[in-house]
Amino acid sequence: MNLPDFSKHVGLNQLRQNMGSELISWNSGEEWKSINIDKILVTTGIEITPDKIEYADDGTLEYGGQKVVVYIRDQYVPGDATREQLNKFHVADCDALQEMKKLNRYERYVVTYRRDGKFIVNFLGESGYRDKQEEVERRLYVCKNCLDRLNYNGYRRRGYSGQNAIRDYFDLRAFFEKYDSQITRDPTHTDITAPLNTYSPNWNQISHRYKETRNWECEECGVNLGDKRKFLHVHHINGQKHDNNDKNLLSLCIRCHANKPQHHQIRSDPDYWEYRRWFNRP
Repeated sequence: MNLPDFSKHVGLNQLRQNMGSELISWNSGEEWKSINIDKILVTTGIEITPDKIEYADDGTLEYGGQKVVVYIRDQYVPGDATREQLNKFHVADCDALQEMKKLNRYERYVVTYRRDGKFIVNFLGESGYRDKQEEVERRLYVCKNCLDRLNYNGYRRRGYSGQNAIRDYFDLRAFFEKYDSQITRDPTHTDITAPLNTYSPNWNQISHRYKETRNWECEECGVNLGDKRKFLHVHHINGQKHDNNDKNLLSLCIRCHANKPQHHQIRSDPDYWEYRRWFNRP
């Protein structure tokens, strides 16, 4: 949309001249800053109405073509509420979300693809006034309806305790890694513009920095390799070796790395067998 240039308006200019006013330039003094949507989505999230949520063919949720998690940030419970008492986060077009749409309810949801399992929650108290605490990081449970909708890790055939275990140990990193392969957004590159899938020249520095930020721990099995650093690798989740965004990286021990799809060749590395002998791991 083009805005009209009133400085060239004949009638207004005539009125200004009749008033004896000079034409002066105007500057708000404010500098426009671009918004990094990706950065917001992996930290605080973006508040939206339910109609902005997209539903993929596999049942997962998307926003702007990316797989996301949806949750209600403003929760009307005391700040000392247990994890069980808090609203659950959603990863699929489950019965709960469908009921919300059916009733035309207007709670404001937040979308995020933060992967560490922590969510920014505003505790507004049971009445909305007492025990008010804002922007508190809390861990939430995944919605069981979502797990059933996706039959995540064979959820439907498990008993009560098995289903609770899947909920209790649900890992967003593993979830995104599994379903990002089914992403529906358009490719970033064409066959002409796509960069070579090779490591960046400064990959050693990048991987070292990332492992430091993860305290030299495997993000899957939790083993600390600060004293045996050669056994700790950095894995590219989407398989693109040039994509060194933190959300695409995963710190893994050599054993967990070898278990990733299309990484069986790591088992031929002498370090792999040295690690197995050293830690006596199956």
